[in-house]
Amino acid sequence: MLTKIRAMSTRHLFHRSRICSRTLLVLVMVCAGTAIPRVALPELRPLVRDMLENLGEIDDIGVGVALDDFERVGAAAQSLQSRASAMKVHGKAPPGFDKQHAPAWDAFLTAQETAALAVLAAAKEKDGDAVMEGVQKMFQNSCLPCHAAFREPQQQLSGSVLFMSSFLSAWRDMNRGLALRDFALISRRARELEAMAKTLSWDQVIQSAFAIQSAEDRKIFRQFVHQVAVSSSRIEAAAQSEDAGKVVEASHQLWTNGCIACHQRFRK
Repeated sequence: MLTKIRAMSTRHLFHRSRICSRTLLVLVMVCAGTAIPRVALPELRPLVRDMLENLGEIDDIGVGVALDDFERVGAAAQSLQSRASAMKVHGKAPPGFDKQHAPAWDAFLTAQETAALAVLAAAKEKDGDAVMEGVQKMFQNSCLPCHAAFREPQQQLSGSVLFMSSFLSAWRDMNRGLALRDFALISRRARELEAMAKTLSWDQVIQSAFAIQSAEDRKIFRQFVHQVAVSSSRIEAAAQSEDAGKVVEASHQLWTNGCIACHQRFRK
């Protein structure tokens, strides 16, 4: 979660753009088609699974506000709070880090809990603006500083994190493009993913950024990258024809055949 969210109700964005009920249905389809597929998550490393689950909850909050479904918002906020509580280490070493990092680790999770509870309270009041303000505080006080502390110890992201962060940013923009019927945005971001896939297919990048040294493993990795490229090309073509259904279908293929399959193979 490396991009900031604007402190504006998603509902207001829909009203400004005069999005019709058909578009709202498309947004629901986006959740089913391009949100993190829950079924695959048990195969991932625990910490990666938690982060992907968090992203899924954030998506649920945005969609819930857009559809005035505050029960959905509240359920997602409750999950974010519960997950943060469960991830605390209480003085023990955080996963992959030294024990000395425990206080900072738990502090960021406490910030997530606090923001999630604020979102939950706003959901009970059916206050979309307050919900989005709570999400923004979660990014500012928990997600971003935690990434800075544990993923950028020298103010530099590793190559793999840079690629994955860029990928998630493009994915979020494509979802937003579907919600707002902005097919130009979807098409542009899909082209960026195609270009990124070409870079990720280079042996030097695979070895240096992803630490994959085996020739056989690099071959398998390139196969997943190829799936990303093919699906991104299909997304771009569907966006150019303004076919939201095909965009959703291709986005689902992007996740299942490319991203999640790659995680299952290399990040278990």
